[in-house]
Amino acid sequence: MKLGELSLNFTLPLLNAVRSSGYDPSPVLERFSITPEQLDNQRHWISIGRFMRLGHALIELTGNPALGLKAGEHSRLHGLGLCGYTAMTADTLGDALSLLVRLEPLYGRNIRGQSRYQETSDAGILRFYSIAPYNEYNRFVVDSVLSGWYQLCALLTGADNLVREVHFEFPAPHYVAAYVEAFNLPVLFGQPHNQLILGSKTPSTPCLFANPADHTAFLTQCEQRLHNLAEWNSYRSKTAQIIASLLPDTTPGLDDVAEKLHLPAWTLRRKLQEEATSFKQLLDETRESLASAWLKESDYALSEIAFMTGFSSTEAFQRAFKRWSGLTPGEFRRQHQVGRRNR
Repeated sequence: MKLGELSLNFTLPLLNAVRSSGYDPSPVLERFSITPEQLDNQRHWISIGRFMRLGHALIELTGNPALGLKAGEHSRLHGLGLCGYTAMTADTLGDALSLLVRLEPLYGRNIRGQSRYQETSDAGILRFYSIAPYNEYNRFVVDSVLSGWYQLCALLTGADNLVREVHFEFPAPHYVAAYVEAFNLPVLFGQPHNQLILGSKTPSTPCLFANPADHTAFLTQCEQRLHNLAEWNSYRSKTAQIIASLLPDTTPGLDDVAEKLHLPAWTLRRKLQEEATSFKQLLDETRESLASAWLKESDYALSEIAFMTGFSSTEAFQRAFKRWSGLTPGEFRRQHQVGRRNR
């Protein structure tokens, strides 16, 4: 199981932020074997772990821990290719944000979850899934996503007063002044979710680039591409994604996942049987796969990986991992991280 992957275009705002700060990102790109040709080709993807290491290397290059916020200022929808043009040509901002979230598997997939957009009677809520625990390798990801969304709301509508509040899950970092400068509105830390809170009338705000004919054509192509993601759309995959998204807050059961899929538990059990697996098997496989991927691709401490995979202690995690792989987590990491850092 992969932790996830992103279109390589997600690196472009970061690279532009580096250049606008007076630095040349070329040496870092060379270290990571990323070529100009790859950056120009929307078919290239980058793993979540590699993207986090790349971002951290660029932060070290610039000495700016708030580089993610600056990257958000350089976000443009055309960087998302067809999905971006589909959102741009929507009638209203609410329609555009709904599409960006629904089409997310076409430009970014993360086993931790998927972004959400919902409208209530008094607000629109655009939410980025949790990637806790947070450290210098992943805070910039949330910074860039929320800052990018903030910029896109203004770019799509021409209005800069649509967002009421910005919420971050992690505690206020030492560069908190950069958030005040980036958003110029209430920014709250230590919140239950990473999200933008939009005003009640925001969803109905017209998009500047609305074009019904182009929108219909673009959306038809996107729907077909979503349909073609057979593996991502299997019940096996959906169940694994939900298990991963519910960890570490709870060790989910069949009923929990079935509720998320809006299915009776017996229906989900039958569908998994049809795909030659069971919920218990998937739960164990998902925890093992997540642990293996984090050990290979990330620099999380063992205690953090134990927490993220739903174990009550590092010792319990170590025992389970030894049962799964025949190796301790430390032995597994040493074997698989040789030469990994810039891949």
